[in-house]
Amino acid sequence: MSYLKKEFYELLKTDISIFDFIQEWGSDGISYRDIEQKEKEWISSKFWSTIGYDPQEMSNNTSWQNIIHPEDLKKASAVPVNEVDTILRFNHKMGGITSLRYRAMPIKDNEGNTFRILSGHTKISHQEESHEQVAVLKEKTGSRIKAKEFLEKCNQAARIGYWEVDLLNQNLYWSDMTKEIHEAPQNYEPDLDTAINFYKEGEYRDLITTSFGLTVSKGIPYDHELQIKTLNGNTRWVRSIGQAVFSEDVCTRIYGTFQDITLFKEANLQLTQEKEKLLSVLEGTNAGTWEWNIQTGETSYNELWANIIGYSLNELKPISIQTWIDLVHPDDLILSNEKLKDCFDKKTEYYHSEYRIKHKNGHWIWILDKGKIISWTDDDKPLMMFGTQYDITEQKKIIDRNIVFIEETPTAIAMFDTKMCYLASSEKWKVDYSLEDKVIIGTSHYDLFPEIGEEWKQIHEKCLKGVTDKRDEDKFVRKDGRIQWLEWEIKPWYNDNGTVGGIIMYTADITARKKTEEQLRISEAAFRGNFENAAIGMALLDEKGKWLKVNHTLCTMLGFSEEELMNQTFQDITHPADLEADLKLLEELVKGNRSFYHMEKRYICKNGRIINIILAASLVRNENNEPLYFISQIIDITPQKKAEQELADTISKIQGLIESSTQVSIIETDINGIITTFNKGSENLLGYKKEEILFHQTPLLIHLKKEIETRANELSIEHNETVEGFDVFTHAANKGDYDTREWTYVKKDGTELPVQLTVTAVKTDGNITGYLGIAVDISYIKKTEKEIQSLLHVTKDQNERLKNFAHIVSHNLRSHSGNITMMLDLLAFEHPELSENEFIQLLNTASNNLKETITHLNEVVLMNNSIAENLQNLRLYEFMENTIRNISTIAAEADVTIYNHIDPTISIQAIPAYLESILLNFITNGIKYRTAERESFVKVYCTITDDYVVVHIEDNGIGINMKKNRGKLFGMYKTFHTNEDARGIGLFITKNQVEAIGGKIEVESEENKGTTFKTYFKYEKD
Repeated sequence: MSYLKKEFYELLKTDISIFDFIQEWGSDGISYRDIEQKEKEWISSKFWSTIGYDPQEMSNNTSWQNIIHPEDLKKASAVPVNEVDTILRFNHKMGGITSLRYRAMPIKDNEGNTFRILSGHTKISHQEESHEQVAVLKEKTGSRIKAKEFLEKCNQAARIGYWEVDLLNQNLYWSDMTKEIHEAPQNYEPDLDTAINFYKEGEYRDLITTSFGLTVSKGIPYDHELQIKTLNGNTRWVRSIGQAVFSEDVCTRIYGTFQDITLFKEANLQLTQEKEKLLSVLEGTNAGTWEWNIQTGETSYNELWANIIGYSLNELKPISIQTWIDLVHPDDLILSNEKLKDCFDKKTEYYHSEYRIKHKNGHWIWILDKGKIISWTDDDKPLMMFGTQYDITEQKKIIDRNIVFIEETPTAIAMFDTKMCYLASSEKWKVDYSLEDKVIIGTSHYDLFPEIGEEWKQIHEKCLKGVTDKRDEDKFVRKDGRIQWLEWEIKPWYNDNGTVGGIIMYTADITARKKTEEQLRISEAAFRGNFENAAIGMALLDEKGKWLKVNHTLCTMLGFSEEELMNQTFQDITHPADLEADLKLLEELVKGNRSFYHMEKRYICKNGRIINIILAASLVRNENNEPLYFISQIIDITPQKKAEQELADTISKIQGLIESSTQVSIIETDINGIITTFNKGSENLLGYKKEEILFHQTPLLIHLKKEIETRANELSIEHNETVEGFDVFTHAANKGDYDTREWTYVKKDGTELPVQLTVTAVKTDGNITGYLGIAVDISYIKKTEKEIQSLLHVTKDQNERLKNFAHIVSHNLRSHSGNITMMLDLLAFEHPELSENEFIQLLNTASNNLKETITHLNEVVLMNNSIAENLQNLRLYEFMENTIRNISTIAAEADVTIYNHIDPTISIQAIPAYLESILLNFITNGIKYRTAERESFVKVYCTITDDYVVVHIEDNGIGINMKKNRGKLFGMYKTFHTNEDARGIGLFITKNQVEAIGGKIEVESEENKGTTFKTYFKYEKD
């Protein structure tokens, strides 16, 4: 912001006439010109935009003088004595001329000289301008009216009125607020001749008369605080401001503001009176007083202040803050300034400082300076500060004597003033309270130790009233949580006038002593508790090795009672082979060559068992450094020793297994792939010697490069990351998994070997430290796979032959079956009476069934490659009835009853020939394996489970031993009874038929109770 713009804004705040001028004449731009530096001028953005220019560009590069009409330049550049009202023409950026009304106001200094020019610009409406432009002008006028209304409201709140004198017409105008301030009614018409009489006769009326005359004659503005008498006879303080308007060097009108400042003046008068009272009091206390305008540096001191340092005020004039700075001792000025800054920053409310100031006679005297900031600026900066100063030189001398004593004393002692601020302290005090690196003189004891409680503050207050107090020991919890124990005494010290000047406090830090006492108590209790309840053996022994005290754990460890053990020495129970080493270490301990010793040794228990222990022994001496007793700690490590031996045996066995695995390759690497283990099996399989490989090679040596690259590509694509080299083998292991796959090893002689390799991570404390690869030669497996493939080809060929055989059998059987049927037909034709013969009927039935079976067999042969596509929906009940009819003779001869409880509505998906064979096989088995011990039956029923119909064929025959025969129940040629008809083929065929049509078979059986076959068929829902 330019200095002119900033100056204009400040002027606008303080002079209401400027605001009125801008509202009335500056709607299309304003300018503020420095006439002493004509090139310096501030122009508002509105002016440039009015004539079509970019304000940002014009404010930096071009002057209005370059675009004004040449004929108007002279009158625009002239310095007016009074206000000017004229028309100026400017070249519009878009072409043409823009006419602006130019209103200029001279701004004058206190001597009536013009030093600035304020001008306003208003665009003129020409006749050819559209009605729209007129409407815009009206809108601007309305805005001005609104602004003026707002201004009126602000003036009313601030009790500011407006007045104007028209000198040409001899008229006087008062605003409503001006009338209100004069306590005149709103219809009151002020008179130019009598208005002067409202001002209080004498000083105030004379001042306004003279000022008004100078304004009219010379245009000098005025601004005065005056007293008036209102119409109601009341006295009021007012602020009157006047400005002149000239036309052709003749003053045509005077206008200004009129503000009621009664409350402000009365408050100031009251403050002055209170200040005078305070000064009277301070003079009675011989205190110097001072006031300081912090922003300007102006200061005001009373006479007593000057007298304290041997001067009169007149001798020190002109007086400013620099006067004080020059008198204060330089060393003390720094601390004083720091305390002043704390006040400025609102860290403290009061300024309190002691410093030296130079007396007129040349010596230094001590001053106690106290002060407070009493007002702040609008932007929260300190403005006015008030304070007092006292001569404390004699008091400081008394204090100095005490300070010398305190600082030299070897005990912890400190001296405080009445505010508990430090005056002095001994070095011991600083050490005891960790204050060595702090400046404490002048600092409050409570600021240094904010944890001090109310109890101590009350002790301090009593002492400041003359009460002495002391304690032999007292506990304090410091700010950081530290506990401090003190022995203390507190006494008042006195000024030469007998008043208490502060406190002297003596303390002795007994924390170390208290800690020692407490630690000793705790140590004794802890040792006693640890000794008795320790999980390890503990004992005290005399110089000769006799047990003085033993704990329960040691007695239990050795199998002795406490009384039995106390009657022995440690030599009695130490293994003879370990005794010499133990005694040698003990001797070194007694001689002081060592402070303790540890050793592993063996003890002999009461029952003769030998245990391994770790012994830790130390020696306690008396104040004369003579041995008192030994402290022994004994840990039974027998289980550990046993575990160590077992671990060693296990490691030995594992190492033996690794080395003995002559056909299994075991290779271990570190995390970088360097081989660290290469067993005998690896040597045998690969042809390398261990010495050639260990710590020199990686597994990349024994792998096909092509296989590694292929696997690397697979892993990179699968995991979307680059995998290469040795990482191909360890990628899965690094992710917490293992990897097993086939690889090709390359032997030393270059031949290749197929292996199955498993790689896992080797971990220590959860971190991978290497990798273990175990490879097995699968050459034989690969060879076997080839043989199996060959067998599969043979089997396929044999299956084709069997199909051909089935075709031949089904064709030949069909021929013989046809002959039998034809012969039965001829027999019936020749002997019609035989048609009713039961055997002939059975023979016909058997012939028909044979024919149907052959037909089904032929269908099976045709469908053997497409069973699933040839399943039919079959009524289960009907097929069961047909099966019962076919074997009715067999069932009757065996005296077996068959029950068909199948739901006639249920259909299943099956091949007819398969279904007949399945049902026939199960029913005939039920008949075949009946028992003579009870009436035999075969019961058939079904249930529905999910998508299956489960056919239950239950008999009460001899049953099957399922524990013995479950695994071979459906095997080919497997029999489970001594029945001479058993061939072991029926259940094998039946199971294959059931599974071929998508079903399964379950069996429940118990010897001598019976068997239930549950056959699952696909369910055909209606």
